[in-house]
Amino acid sequence: MPMMGEKELPEFYLRQDDLPEMLQWEVGGSYYLVMKVEMTEMEKKANLKSKLDKSKMEAKFQVHSIRALGNKPVDATTLEKKDFEDTVAKVKSGEY
Repeated sequence: MPMMGEKELPEFYLRQDDLPEMLQWEVGGSYYLVMKVEMTEMEKKANLKSKLDKSKMEAKFQVHSIRALGNKPVDATTLEKKDFEDTVAKVKSGEY
């Protein structure tokens, strides 16, 4: 599982209908997605076994749209700051 510091990141699943581009992708490749989501719930995880986790919050999201940024595997160094800023502008304008 990918990690952010010492924390394991969540995984999620998409269907072919959700993201048709995945059929052209390589298993093990890394890709960038743009997702528009709505947070629909938030709750305190008081029922978790670990005392450290009881104060943690968990949120549920409804996906409204998913777009792929390109169709080839990329890594973080591939996207220069200017490219990323251009992409953010396109997403905010609704172009993606």
